[in-house]
Amino acid sequence: MDFEKFDWKNWLFPTICFFLFCYSMTFVIIYTYASNTDVSLFENAKPQNGVVDIAKFKEEMLKQIKKTN
Repeated sequence: MDFEKFDWKNWLFPTICFFLFCYSMTFVIIYTYASNTDVSLFENAKPQNGVVDIAKFKEEMLKQIKKTN
């Protein structure tokens, strides 16, 4: 089995692009948190009334399935 010499030319450009992408995403995340310091990221994830009713959820899902069929 012949192992070819490791060619840096094939890996250099994608590696640089990946690190630049990670570097830019870091600034996007920092800007997102800095601009909305008083807003919780998971604020809208809570149910409206605080309790999830499984039976109502099942009925709504069945209604949606019947609409698509």
